[in-house]
Amino acid sequence: METALEMLRRVGNGVIEKHQIAFQGMVRKLDIKNEEDLKSVTAVATHVFSDGVAWGRIVTLISFGAFVAKHLKSINQETCINTLAGIITDVIVPGKRDWLVNQRGWEGFVEFFRGEDLEGSIRNVLVAFAGFAGLEASLACMMR
Repeated sequence: METALEMLRRVGNGVIEKHQIAFQGMVRKLDIKNEEDLKSVTAVATHVFSDGVAWGRIVTLISFGAFVAKHLKSINQETCINTLAGIITDVIVPGKRDWLVNQRGWEGFVEFFRGEDLEGSIRNVLVAFAGFAGLEASLACMMR
């Protein structure tokens, strides 16, 4: 049986592979170049959960975080990756603790993804994610 980490890697890599173009567009819209720009990730991450929590949303956010981390590494901003990890953790853990406990944490995660078709929920999250990222980027440009 897959461990939670193995399953997260497998499912997360699948999300990144399948939605790489959408993630690239979001990173471009958010214009993430340094640690200060990571504030927009907080707003986007919070928006992802604005109408509820689901494993698909959690995996999508973690996958997007991994994608942004690779982007930061590619532009020699590796020092920002810990900040990014903290942002994602702060959105998921404190605010979603009750939901995570009710879902039996990582054990529930493994059970959920053992036979779940993730595509429908991922598509819905990406649409919301992309729309909010565009709005956030527009507001950031207007404020500069």
